Amino acid sequence: MLHQEYRTMHAQELSHWWFRGRRRLLTELVHRHVLNGRPRPRLLDFGCGTGGNVATLAAMGEVIGLEPDPGAVELARSRGGALYCRGSGTALPFASESFDGVVASDVLEHIGDDSSAVGEILRVLRPGGKLVFTVPAHPWLYARHDAALLHHRRYTRRSLRALIQQSGLRLEWLSYWNAILFPAVCAFRLIGQLRGDTGVQSDIGSTPLGLNEPLTAVLGLEARALRYVPLPWGVSLVGIASRTGSSASS
Repeated sequence: MLHQEYRTMHAQELSHWWFRGRRRLLTELVHRHVLNGRPRPRLLDFGCGTGGNVATLAAMGEVIGLEPDPGAVELARSRGGALYCRGSGTALPFASESFDGVVASDVLEHIGDDSSAVGEILRVLRPGGKLVFTVPAHPWLYARHDAALLHHRRYTRRSLRALIQQSGLRLEWLSYWNAILFPAVCAFRLIGQLRGDTGVQSDIGSTPLGLNEPLTAVLGLEARALRYVPLPWGVSLVGIASRTGSSASS
């Protein structure tokens, strides 16, 4: 991710509707699928960025945040709430079977060798441990937003399912997310492509006063809806995968 995007993330992620909506979704999924009766599970925030999700996760368990970018790690440490370390997603500096849950929120698309990254997640999960993940969907939506965030790819359901299953994890549940705003996002991205927009700049920025809370509420509705039914379309994909067996694959 470009350095200015980390600064934007740090400034926006506690208040911006998209970050708040994603955090609500992740909280729901971790609570339902990872806690599962455990009083204080050990959680890895895989690619924690500037630490915006850590306070929420720390309310549910013991959290370690991992991030490769040194500047982002320093910004995350300024928030507190967890142990932070700098490290690579394809060579995790943790013992095998050391986490009850891993949260990878919009991270896998940043990693060139995403297969190795998911393999490392498998290794550090305990038997029965869960991976909660989100990724950007639809390769045809790739735009300057993705370039600014240094995305290697956007995923299809098929490519994501293959990535998870080939690693040895068991995919338990998969859905689209950010469905209500999907038509507006598609129009915005496709118009930009037709205009030939140049440069690299993410779509995350200040939201006009009066829209932030309604948009946060929209994504909150989706998080509640996903308790009952997967969504048929959306800007992102969200899923749950688990590790079975008694020993991790290499």
